[in-house]
Parts: sequence; C-alpha cells; structure tokens
Amino acid sequence: MSSEKEIPISEAEFSTLMERVGPFESNPVIAVAYSGGADSTALAILASRWVNRRGGMIYALTIDHGLRPESAAEARMAQNRARKLGLSGAILRWQNHNPTTGIQNAARQARYDLMTRWCRRKGILHLLLGHHQEDQAETLLHRLGRHTGSDGLAGMAGIRETADIRLLRPCLHVSRERLRAVAVKNNVEWVEDPSNSDPAFARVRLRNLLPALENEQISADALAESARKQAQVRQSMERHTAAAVAENVELNVLGYARVRLEILLNDAEVSRRILERLLGTIGGNFYPARRKSLENLLYDIRKSGLAKPRTLAGCRIFRKKGDIFVAREARRCEEKSVFNGNWTDWDGRFRLRINNFKGIGRRKFFIRALQGNFSRKMAKNSECFQFPNLNSAVRSSLPSIWDHQGLVCVPHLGYGRTTRNPASVVRVQVEFLPNRPVTNAIFPVV
Repeated sequence: MSSEKEIPISEAEFSTLMERVGPFESNPVIAVAYSGGADSTALAILASRWVNRRGGMIYALTIDHGLRPESAAEARMAQNRARKLGLSGAILRWQNHNPTTGIQNAARQARYDLMTRWCRRKGILHLLLGHHQEDQAETLLHRLGRHTGSDGLAGMAGIRETADIRLLRPCLHVSRERLRAVAVKNNVEWVEDPSNSDPAFARVRLRNLLPALENEQISADALAESARKQAQVRQSMERHTAAAVAENVELNVLGYARVRLEILLNDAEVSRRILERLLGTIGGNFYPARRKSLENLLYDIRKSGLAKPRTLAGCRIFRKKGDIFVAREARRCEEKSVFNGNWTDWDGRFRLRINNFKGIGRRKFFIRALQGNFSRKMAKNSECFQFPNLNSAVRSSLPSIWDHQGLVCVPHLGYGRTTRNPASVVRVQVEFLPNRPVTNAIFPVV
C-alpha cells in the first residue's frame, strides 16, 4: 500500500497548484524547464494536460550546458522524450563559458538567462520550474550555512516576476516522491543527471543529510514550512522597503541612483535592503551582495557619512552633499560588439540601437564604458554637449560607441565624432532599462 507521500499528484490537484501561481491567459502559452529527469518529466506531464484542457500551448526547454562530453547527447535524448509526450521544444546551448569555481551557480544563472531570452523572443510570459519540497529544504539548509538573513531563509519563491517573464514553481510544497509517482503512473522513463549524486557539490551533501535530520523531526516538510513563515516576514519588510524607496530614491536615466543620506541613518534593516536593491539594479547582479559586505558599507555610512568612496558589487558608492550616490564601476562594465539596426542590452542597465543611416550598410560597432575617453576638447567641439558638470564616476560608466577608427559617439552626452562627414555620423537610441528593478513584486507566499 502506498504511503501518502507516494500518491501521485492528480490533475485536479495540479490545477489548484496552478491557480496559486496564476493568473494566466484564457488560452495560456507556457514553457517548462525540461531536463529529462524525474521531476521535470512529471511537471511536463501535468502541465501539458493542464494546458491542453485550456486550449493553450506548451514548450519544453532543455539546456545543453556543455560541461560534460555527453551533455549534447543527453539534451537530444530529453527532447526526444518531450516529443513522445506531445511537447514541442528546443535545446538551448550555453556557449563561451569557462567557469572554474562556482560551477553550479554559473550553470544555474546561464540556464535562467537562456530560457528567459528564448521565452522573450517567443512572447511567452510563464516559465514553469520543477522545484519541489526537498529542493526548498536543501535551499534553506544551504543558506543557513551562509549566515543569510530572513530573505534567504524565505527560500525560493513560488512566483518570481522579472522584466520579461514570470518564473513559476507550482510544486514547491509537493514532495519529490509524489512528483516521481506521476512519471511512474504514466510509465514514462527518465534519466538522472550524474551531478545530482556528486558529493563534490554542497547541495548533494545537504541532500544526503536529510534522512538523518528527519530522524530528529527536521523533515523536508518542516524545513519548507519554516521557509514559508520566513517568507511572510520578508513580505512585510519588502512593503516597508518599497515605501522608503519611493520617497527617498531617484533612479536616473544616466544609469545611476541617488538616495537621501537621512533615510540610511534610520531603520538598519530597511537601510540595508535599500542599498542591496540599488547595488543590484546598478551593478546588474542577479544575486544580492553578501550581507556582511552590506553591513560594513552601512556602518561606514552611519559612522562617517561615507567620508571616502567605496566599491561593492560592481558599483562605486560615494557621497555628494546630503545624498549617497550609487554608480556603476566603469572597469567592470562589459564590452560588446553589435551591428547597426539591432537592439541590444548592455551592462544590465541600458538598451541601445544604432540606427541604420543613409549610404552605410551593415557595420560592426563596439559598446564599452566611456571611462576617461572624453576630453574637454571633445566637449568643446560638440555642438550639443550635455551635462557639463556630471560626476566623473557617472560619466565614465556611460555607454560609448566605437568602431575600428575610434570613438564614434557618446549618446547621453550628445557627442558625435563629426558632422562634416555624414558617413561617420551615427544616431543611437538608448533607454535606461535595468535588468533588475529597484522594487520587485512583493515576495509571494503560495
């Protein structure tokens, strides 16, 4: 006789789980992260039936990380299984990578980036992930070891909204056994990723501890419930932080942030959260800066009003009169090659397009931080030079357009190389569109 933990999730129960992470369109179009493993296979089965009953579409996305010689064959095998389940899909390849440390974190970030970009191109708003109760428990244990605060102990969110997509984890409170029971009931085979049993990875070692912890009443269910209670604390604090940001922070189109010093001298927890958000937005970081580093920065601000500039999380933090400024650290900005006519994201802050112009065909340009490549002579010769008193840290991190002959233009400063030769004049559209917003949707408790 099966235990309650081994009873497969029914279609009616899955519909309830999906309602908690909704809303969806009347004919929903969704994607599901599909590795071919047991968890993603069960999710794909349940999600495809849920979508089909609603007249929608579903796509299975498989990542080829390229970290093992057999990964390409495994990705093809996963997509073959997806087709047998009646799903369309795609293999997304992680290219030009060379992580030597933090391999799992780098691979995880690449996975989200690849799937998000694919969904954005297809106009898909919802991406389903197969995380379950044991994954949440492992996350909590991992973050306990990193001395994280209440945000980290809230675990993974059932819903995470980004600028392009909603990441959904409908089975976050469902046991691994119940998910696998779905695949077993439907006689669908799956494959196991060898890295899931490799003790070189911290998550695997923590997973192996769970049976022993359960003997001490520290079960996956108990850990997941603790995460849920911490999520309620996080939810409350995010509301306070969002209100403080709205009243005290300016996010400038030149790619920097300014916050009133006074607000950072009040509630320490809200102040730390404000700094964390600003560093994430300007620095373009997916994960927040370490809590200890943030607390040290906040200590300097409270003790001396930040008498000396600091750098943290790819940002330069400095004081000017009664405000604290957060600017991008210019030397950490990316360099990117682009062609005219195409929109491109740059440095996690800006979206740019070099417009096609008369007499010039497809040309290659480079976008890089301006740094010190703007002289007074260039400003003087510019017909519409803007922001003459702009702080040097802000100016040096602005995007500049280059070609094989040198600096072409600095769109924010109104500078173009020359107007005498029309063929060398470039018109650039630029938008400040950071990947990570300063205020997110309030952390949901599902």
